[in-house]
Amino acid sequence: MPASVRTGTPKDSEVSELFYRDDPEKLFTDLREIGHGSFGAVYFAHDVRSNEVVAIKKMSFSGKQSNEKWQDIIKEVKFLQKLRHPNTIEYKGCYLREHTAWVSVNIVIIGFLDCVVFPL
Repeated sequence: MPASVRTGTPKDSEVSELFYRDDPEKLFTDLREIGHGSFGAVYFAHDVRSNEVVAIKKMSFSGKQSNEKWQDIIKEVKFLQKLRHPNTIEYKGCYLREHTAWVSVNIVIIGFLDCVVFPL
């Protein structure tokens, strides 16, 4: 790695492999905000490649504490990549655009547990 590339930055080859290079604004359409938290907003979106509805979590890593935000994004993406269980969300991928990470996961339909959980 060249001396000018800092470890943990988007140009670090190990970190850059965590993110797809496609432009998320071209891949995901019809974004509708469904929630907002301390790390950013979550949207319903249409994935034009698979024709599926997915959830997109947009997390900015600019401004104050940008390095800490960036490290949190890296941790989250690494965690989601390892997560493999039928009872959890399915990680679809992460994209970068203008100092914002777009994390794509499958949609979890609320109300599904009504079919599974029995009343006491």
